[in-house]
Amino acid sequence: MSQVANRFKVHMKEMQSREEALNAEGIKVFRLSTTERQEFKECRRKWDFSSYSRQALEPDRPALALWFGTGVHYVLEQFYMDEQLNYGTPEASVFSITDCWNEWVDLEIAKVEKSQKGLWPEQIQELRDSVALGEKMLLGYINWAAKEDHHGGVPFKQILFTEEEFAVPLKSEDGEYYRFEDAKGQKWELWLVGRIDLIIQDTDNRIWVLDHKTSKDKLDRELLTLDDQMTMYIWAIQQILEVQIAGCLYNVLRKKVPSIPRVLKAGGLSKDKSIDTTYDVYLSAIYENDLDPADYTEILNHLSEKNSQFYERVAVKRNQHEIAMGGRMVLMEGIDMLNAPFIYPNPTWDCGWKCDFKQLCLATNRNDDVDYLKKTLYRTRVPEEKSVYARESTVE
Repeated sequence: MSQVANRFKVHMKEMQSREEALNAEGIKVFRLSTTERQEFKECRRKWDFSSYSRQALEPDRPALALWFGTGVHYVLEQFYMDEQLNYGTPEASVFSITDCWNEWVDLEIAKVEKSQKGLWPEQIQELRDSVALGEKMLLGYINWAAKEDHHGGVPFKQILFTEEEFAVPLKSEDGEYYRFEDAKGQKWELWLVGRIDLIIQDTDNRIWVLDHKTSKDKLDRELLTLDDQMTMYIWAIQQILEVQIAGCLYNVLRKKVPSIPRVLKAGGLSKDKSIDTTYDVYLSAIYENDLDPADYTEILNHLSEKNSQFYERVAVKRNQHEIAMGGRMVLMEGIDMLNAPFIYPNPTWDCGWKCDFKQLCLATNRNDDVDYLKKTLYRTRVPEEKSVYARESTVE
């Protein structure tokens, strides 16, 4: 592991030095992230509003779904960092999911209140509901992962990296670093940048890239084979570690908690097998109601044999042709972005829930006061200092 970890650190130091050398030559770095690529292909107007390389706007109040997912990612990062430190050692971890989640929530709610100068009662209730759901989801995940990480379809041998940022320069077909000169004569070098949730080595010594997902529903396994985000992550990590990656693991946490079995008027618990719950929750309900588990053997056996409806880990492999093609595709996308693209909207039925810029988009269409909306409802996106996402804007 130390050799692999050292290779990653050396690579990132080399990239820092490379950028300094490019700046000295007057060459800028254009960083392509997953969000950047997705938004450019979904809607160029949305991309123009949000991209670090364009107007770099974000709403004063982040979308609750995004806020929620960020918090879950943070807690899982801390959990697996703790696991990494204690892997293969007899020491008992003192890590607390509840404490970690509540600390993050307190800090983030304070930020939201400050940015909005207070919250309305319904907003506070909405946040409280999501906080309660998140804690229950995370506590259930830890119990599930205790088995899945070590005895699941891809059992972990060791955790190599948690929440690691990467930056990889793109190359042309002849293997040279790709340089692009825009219409103003500015030269650019294109890099793919991102953040990996987890990289693990399994018991067969294969290396996998893992991505955490929160979702209301189970993921469509067929569509996952077409997911180019993970293809590009695999491509990038192969460039850095100089080893083949087996594939990607989608680690899914469902945005729902198991149902508690209904207490019957005649006494006892409902044995309806269609209940959306887990073995552990049902067994706890038996004990809480002072009942005998022997009377519920059939439903308990059913639940123990049933695949989890609340947590899922899906393994998807990529062959080397898919991975290499992904590298070529992202290069073409970067060239399109730098080549003075026309900016226009792409309205779909998803705009209502998926886009943070609906009001700006409507105002642009109506020739309303767009600048006023920007000042009152949005703020400038600022990446963390020294983040791989930081870059100068291409828009003057």
